[in-house]
Amino acid sequence: MVDNKLNKKWKEDFFEIFATKSDVKELENADKIKIEHFPPVLGQYYPSNIDEDTLIKLCEGKLFLTKSKKQPDYDDSLIKIDYEKVIKTQLNTLMQQQIAKLQEEDPNFLKDDEKEIIKKSSFPFIKLMTLVYSKDTKDMSCNDQKQWKEYMNQFITQQIVFSIVNTYYTMKLYQDNIYTTLFQTPYNKDYVWKEYGYNHEGICVTYNFKEIRKIIIEQLQKIFPVYYINSKSDINYDVYNSVCVSLLKTKDKINTYDNQWAYIMSYKYTETEYTMLDNLLEPVYTYSMTHSKINEILNGNYLEIKDNQLNYNYKKLIENLVDVLNSNEFQEELNTKLQEVYDITQNNIDIDFMKPEAVYLGRDFPEEKIKQIKEIVQKEDIMIFKIKQSEDKLFKALI
Repeated sequence: MVDNKLNKKWKEDFFEIFATKSDVKELENADKIKIEHFPPVLGQYYPSNIDEDTLIKLCEGKLFLTKSKKQPDYDDSLIKIDYEKVIKTQLNTLMQQQIAKLQEEDPNFLKDDEKEIIKKSSFPFIKLMTLVYSKDTKDMSCNDQKQWKEYMNQFITQQIVFSIVNTYYTMKLYQDNIYTTLFQTPYNKDYVWKEYGYNHEGICVTYNFKEIRKIIIEQLQKIFPVYYINSKSDINYDVYNSVCVSLLKTKDKINTYDNQWAYIMSYKYTETEYTMLDNLLEPVYTYSMTHSKINEILNGNYLEIKDNQLNYNYKKLIENLVDVLNSNEFQEELNTKLQEVYDITQNNIDIDFMKPEAVYLGRDFPEEKIKQIKEIVQKEDIMIFKIKQSEDKLFKALI
């Protein structure tokens, strides 16, 4: 269980919905929770020796992102893929094509009650195939029935295996192309400047979210609250949303002012990158589909008699295949091939975001650097402040 001292109740509610649900209304509820607690200002802290070009780009409205999987807290083993749901959705399209083909050959082949049985079954595609077998093989010899059954088993197996392998790599690429950066809620407190502001020597670039403008509404959709945990074992439910892994931060102790937010972006390949992707993925797929363990699965028999009816044990197939895909042996051989695919996109990118509202120099920011920073910031008509201290209180002073 997650230590409830690490997060406020609203964060727990948001994260669980966002991690486990796919229903539009439920996700809208999560979004509502987020908006209700969204801070009016977000900031990012940088060291005093920030590169001049970096500061110029920030003041022009750029944001710097890194691949999520390069972050120290990232752990994709938390992500659960519902392969059963995926293959049922994908093969349902194929089933519709098969039904259309059958009706074209014989409009009366499937009766209305049989169509209803198919529709109500747990896996309509497989139900169609086994039903067709039962109808087609009534007058066949035992040998012909055996051959038909072998063909059907092979056809179903190939469709499911290809669907799962394709989903496996699609998710790998999707996870590789999630980019992120962290914001802090810039409370003017000693703890915040010590923890995030390079012990009062850094700078804080802040963004105003108080106004309702198109650009702010667009950016709000990509910013999510960070969820603090002690370890991944704290999460006692399945996480289906890959984005959620980028929101987790491991921390033993949380201060009242630890209130980070993550900007998440899913990168889309350019046409040139897609061409490179096709070329580099071909040997990856070949490796997978010719792997000895996967070939064993492709050649296995998953047909069985259950309740006096022919059934296909797709759950066993999914379990066997996922075990192979997640095995150390398969992963070790695969990683080198996949790295070339991952290298298509850069680990760090900058994107158009929004111009900062203000820049704050820490209490102990080096005096000799103030003039240089001030010139860059004021050139973009951005306010610049210096943090000062009176007794035990911090306050801002316009430079």
